[in-house]
Amino acid sequence: MASQDLSKSKSRWSTSIGLLDGLKEGDETGWSKFVHLYTPLVVAWCRKLGVHDADIADVCQEVFRGVHSGIAKFCYEGSHATFRGWLWVITRRAVGRCIEHSLRQPSALGGTDAAMMISQLPDWINDDAIPENPLAESLVLSRAAELIRDDFEEHTWRAFWMTAVEDRKACDIAAELGMTEGAVRQAKFRVLARLKEFLGN
Repeated sequence: MASQDLSKSKSRWSTSIGLLDGLKEGDETGWSKFVHLYTPLVVAWCRKLGVHDADIADVCQEVFRGVHSGIAKFCYEGSHATFRGWLWVITRRAVGRCIEHSLRQPSALGGTDAAMMISQLPDWINDDAIPENPLAESLVLSRAAELIRDDFEEHTWRAFWMTAVEDRKACDIAAELGMTEGAVRQAKFRVLARLKEFLGN
């Protein structure tokens, strides 16, 4: 996305407390939104951690099972605690189990290759630093935008999109949409505020 307002914020966003509360209460609609929202990020982490494409769907399923079973106990503790950090830990553990399972199979890598894979596990299995992935982050942000679009009137959404995504000037947008420049800026502010509320910051 062209807007610096979005690109600078997206890597710091986690999941909103409201969405988490819905998951804790068993909200199936909220759960579907959550899976849709975070699948690109979990897939990107899996690939970064060396999961084969054929195994990614199974690992993602295990990750989301882990979130589902543990969400009731999740809470923000301390200024640096984030849902995304918790999701990263669940993903690391699921990937670790996947690799260990693969190494136990009769067709698993042998000799030097297996030893190398095992030796590399400690490098990331205890790493709490959440890896950056601009493409996955952009997909999460785009999906979040899709989910909140119906919260706004069409002209408000178009004004936001033209400024924040297409990076157009407020004066040009105002002339095209029949709005004042102040209304265009207000539309951008309202949608960005809703995005931050939905994702958390």
